[in-house]
Amino acid sequence: MICECLVLPPAFSSVDTNELRKPNRFILSNVGGHCKKTDDMRKIDDKLIDRLTKGDLLPLLNYIKSDNELRLEVRQNGDAFVYYRKGKALEIKKIKVDTKYGNVPNTELAVSNPKEYFKLIKKTIDNWLESKKQRAEFDSQQNIAKSNQDKIDKYIILDMEYAFEQNQIEKISREKRGIFDLLGIDKETNRIIFFEVKKGMGATKGKSGIEEHICDFEKYLFGKNAKTFKTNLVKDIQNIIEDKIKLGIIDNFSFSDAFETQNPELVFVFHPDTNSQIQEFSNELKNRHKLIVVSDNNYKLK
Repeated sequence: MICECLVLPPAFSSVDTNELRKPNRFILSNVGGHCKKTDDMRKIDDKLIDRLTKGDLLPLLNYIKSDNELRLEVRQNGDAFVYYRKGKALEIKKIKVDTKYGNVPNTELAVSNPKEYFKLIKKTIDNWLESKKQRAEFDSQQNIAKSNQDKIDKYIILDMEYAFEQNQIEKISREKRGIFDLLGIDKETNRIIFFEVKKGMGATKGKSGIEEHICDFEKYLFGKNAKTFKTNLVKDIQNIIEDKIKLGIIDNFSFSDAFETQNPELVFVFHPDTNSQIQEFSNELKNRHKLIVVSDNNYKLK
């Protein structure tokens, strides 16, 4: 696949920066001559935050935080999802789970007995992943996410499965939906980082391969709708950090205006099946983006 080369624009403008600081704002975008607005960003609504921190869902939150196999992510429409091995183990706002996983437990159990609920849903998702033969890369992503949260880490992972919101863009001008494995911050440079994770050489070509991810990154961050996407991205990051601090999931880290001053970076994270694959993957990447290699014994990003 050939991805058309794009000229990189300057980092976020002062106009974007000022707009981002307005509280409770709607995003405004003039696309195709039409001004559209939306608040459909990643943000947990206040009522759900209250339920999780001092209401009926506090035991649920406490259990999620105690189980390092689970990960809570901030989502659109005021919601938060719980992931297990990248399977969506619970949609918290509606207390529901997708029946695509098979024999799912009654979600009321997530409120009354979180430990038992997650024991059952983990088993269901394990069986589903086994049938899909997709366990390896899913496990690598979640292991990377949970292993890069400490104060001393170079990177902090803020979100899994990040997709850019496009509701305020005219349908004819929208990009094909793309999902980025992990979203984080380089704490040494305050740069926003998109991570694409690959396990072995099986998924490096074709759909969801190296070329596809590079094209997605360039069209979203440096294409025709780049200003809108970057504005939304920084606001999403601000909301994610604020909500996770309120929930006690993140500490010793806060939003910085410096996130807005430089262009985001794409980093490939490779989890090889054998050491010989490292050079093979590097040859495919051709030094176009940074490469970090992880292993079963070390998921730290450096």
